[in-house]
Amino acid sequence: MTFAGLGTSELLTLFSAFGGGMALLYVLKLRRRRVEVPFSPLWARVVEERQSTSLFRRLKRLLSLLVQLAVIGLVVVALGDPKLSGAAGCGYQAPAPPPVRHTLLMIDASASMATLEQGETRLDAARAKAHEAIDRIASNPNHRVMVVQVDATTRPLSLWSSDAKALHAAVDAVAPRGALDTPTDVDDALRLATSALRGREGAEAVFVTDRAFTPIPVEQAEAVRLRVVPVGAPGANVGIAAFNVRPYLDDSLTYAIFYKVQSDADRPLKATLFLYANDAGRSVDDFVDPARVVGSYALELPPHGAVEAVIDDVKFSGSRLAARVHIDPNDPTRDVFPRDDVAFALVPERKVLKVQLVSDGDLFLNAALLVRENVDLVTRTPAEYTGPEGFDVTIVANVNVDMSRPGSYFVVNPQPGGPFEITGEVAEPQVDRVNAKHPIARHLAFVDLNIQRATKITRERGDERVASAGAAPILFTRTEAVEGGERRFVVLSFDLRQSLLPMNYAFPLLVVNVLSWFHQEAAGLLQPNRAGTELSLAFPLPGSAVSVVGPADAGHVDARVVGGRVHLAADRVGVYELSTEADGARFPVAINLMDPAESRVSPREVEYPVWEAPAPVVLDEDPWLSSVWRILLLAALALVLLEWLTYHRRVTV
Repeated sequence: MTFAGLGTSELLTLFSAFGGGMALLYVLKLRRRRVEVPFSPLWARVVEERQSTSLFRRLKRLLSLLVQLAVIGLVVVALGDPKLSGAAGCGYQAPAPPPVRHTLLMIDASASMATLEQGETRLDAARAKAHEAIDRIASNPNHRVMVVQVDATTRPLSLWSSDAKALHAAVDAVAPRGALDTPTDVDDALRLATSALRGREGAEAVFVTDRAFTPIPVEQAEAVRLRVVPVGAPGANVGIAAFNVRPYLDDSLTYAIFYKVQSDADRPLKATLFLYANDAGRSVDDFVDPARVVGSYALELPPHGAVEAVIDDVKFSGSRLAARVHIDPNDPTRDVFPRDDVAFALVPERKVLKVQLVSDGDLFLNAALLVRENVDLVTRTPAEYTGPEGFDVTIVANVNVDMSRPGSYFVVNPQPGGPFEITGEVAEPQVDRVNAKHPIARHLAFVDLNIQRATKITRERGDERVASAGAAPILFTRTEAVEGGERRFVVLSFDLRQSLLPMNYAFPLLVVNVLSWFHQEAAGLLQPNRAGTELSLAFPLPGSAVSVVGPADAGHVDARVVGGRVHLAADRVGVYELSTEADGARFPVAINLMDPAESRVSPREVEYPVWEAPAPVVLDEDPWLSSVWRILLLAALALVLLEWLTYHRRVTV
């Protein structure tokens, strides 16, 4: 016999201690109880028989002691967990334990998993298959599983566990608001699988996915013993692959829109592209309303192809635009993936500038300003001029007025007595130097101007020349600090009426560039961004604590400001508004899907090894009496019961 519990010496020590204590209790002299009786002769006979029965009483007490010592001995030996050997039929040989296995259960929650099939999304089907896999694995207590969600990032939702209830809860926690609007980062998932499975017994990675991603190289799949549980079937999809909006260069309130719509159908389709505007919209539902339609455009989509074009002269109010593509209702083809049917764009808010023209009647400037949609023009004579207050830009042409107060001034042909030191004239100047990097010189060519004469103006420190003829500045800027603010000047040193500039295409562009220099706006579209990617954007608002308000179906988005840039990542399409406590203004950010790989929702024709559930593990029940210590405890319990019965029957007392 061997002991798997306490050792032999420890058992002997315990028996000696408890047995010795029990024996000591039995050798102690019993104290007789004093009892008063009414007639002592009746007890005389009992006292006389004491000598004849004392031996029997000692024997009864010895038997009781032996019973107690036997109980102690059985309990002590049971503590040693004895194992019988060399006697057939006297021991129980437990079966070999089930194999140890580790399964990394990865569930695809990327955008393509929102594809609708038979009334449910692919993600719903994936969850059901994951639950089924856990039920098949649960019979093996040595089979541990970790549940992982895969989208643009890979995030474990459980520890290694064989607790089926906890694993089912982790599967339910995969994208609880539905599939995310992000691509599938398979490389990140494989990196996590490699790290999590390294050195584990029976390691395998099981990927429940629709396979709508770039095929995984065979060697990478074999490295983690990748097995796939497929969901999804081929289907037709139409989606927006590109969407950009850009203001016209003439600073009007008109936009040019570039779009690209792709089709994954097997045959040509007719579709319509709708444009919606909503200056306060954030989600799809905020835009898709017949009352907000800006325009609609018929499309002819080729099979497995794309259509791209530019829409000119689009006018809309506000700064937020959404595009939505919709298959012709008369076409039987059903779009199984609606998440990529909508894209969002932001444009800089276009401000209507208040401009006053102070002159004796300059028709060239008057005409150039009147056709500007973003200009609210007021013309004044020098006598009517009261100052720059209330206007974004003041244009002073060929006259001398008070320009000492803070403001933005476009001065054409400065006159003596103004803020510029005039030292003479330059006859027939020829522009020979242009600062092409200056914003005012954008898209301009200063040729064939035929200027008759120009005013010679003394340069000051800080002046920026845009165009010059030799040493004489023809077009320059100046910024000066004055009491109450600063003065900003753009100076054209000649009379427009004494040149051919007004007849040149460069003249209206010059006016646009000058106004834009005073009131600088973004050159074009605030670029749309892709969902699921880490964004780093220039942040114009003060403060470092940023709060984010997004579409109704978006979760919490963390944003932080570092070095004047805001960093964030969003997993739902829509328009997000960023703000700080230091400023009540909101900074909008457009998030789109626009991922060609995710829009190809049909599974790729690549054969991955299919996961096969392990055979159910049937555990033999361990008979209760298969362990000797249990029998010993039963024997000890039986002796205690025997002692109790004999005591009450007056056998051992």
